[in-house]
Amino acid sequence: MESLKSIGTQLFNLDFDNDRRIFRNTEHWALAPQPKDILYPEYFDLLVNWRTPITVATLYVLMVVLLNPKQGKVSRVVAADTASKEGKEAAKKQELSQSTPFMTTLVFVHNAILCVYSAWTFYGMFFAWKDCFATHSFMEAVCDSDNTFWDKLGYYSYYFYLSKYYEIVDTIIILLKGRRSSLLQTYHHAGAIITMYLGFNYRAHPIWIFTTFNSFIHTIMYCYYAATSIGLKPPGKKYLTSMQITQFWTGTSLALWYEIGAPAGCFVNPGSRFAIWATLVYVAPLIYLFTVFARKMYGNRARAVAQKDKKTQ
Repeated sequence: MESLKSIGTQLFNLDFDNDRRIFRNTEHWALAPQPKDILYPEYFDLLVNWRTPITVATLYVLMVVLLNPKQGKVSRVVAADTASKEGKEAAKKQELSQSTPFMTTLVFVHNAILCVYSAWTFYGMFFAWKDCFATHSFMEAVCDSDNTFWDKLGYYSYYFYLSKYYEIVDTIIILLKGRRSSLLQTYHHAGAIITMYLGFNYRAHPIWIFTTFNSFIHTIMYCYYAATSIGLKPPGKKYLTSMQITQFWTGTSLALWYEIGAPAGCFVNPGSRFAIWATLVYVAPLIYLFTVFARKMYGNRARAVAQKDKKTQ
């Protein structure tokens, strides 16, 4: 253990003796205070200890590596996609995952919880911005020059950070059904835990971008998944992926504005800047993985439909 501490200290300048300041010599980096009126405040210190997100993210990745099946089963939706693209014979070769009434109920409740939570977060962030713009100029609000917006943002971003732990259940359900967790799925969840922790812990005001946009997209996305879990077939799945990719590009552009284009004095806290750069580094591969996924899923389908149309002409 001591040797690991020595390596961490020498290579990464980690401070193993401090619960919230991850690196040494960062005493001037502002830390987020405990938000008012949060549930179970007695666990706040544990949840914002930097060891917690690192440990959970590491265990999550190990769980996927150890439990991911080599040849995963497929859902009804994927089987239907295969049939439309490659024909019914190809679809029959795939092993369809079965869902018991208990599993169906679990999946529905899980997605419904995340849908309602995401809607609550977006609702809170929307009216927090409304109130802020009513009392501040546009630039004062965007820069949070007097830190008044953080009272609301800190509250919602704290729960937003905690929700990333609960979203691991997405992967647990996939594994329980005998399916594979993709690199996109695993990277997305592990990275979100760490980056959202950094954003909250170091009081990075620009995390409003991710809290607001992501909660909006997740409201729609988890509503869709809740519907499909009970056999409904709402249209527009490909648009969900397009919306996710769009949110990443939009969020990245706004975050870069804070880092590069914002007026002097708008965004200067070094801890916040570190958190946002870490998030930008995380998002870059995420955009690539989502784009590859979209091309694989929907590009092939479009080509299959085009080829089918040619044959019928």
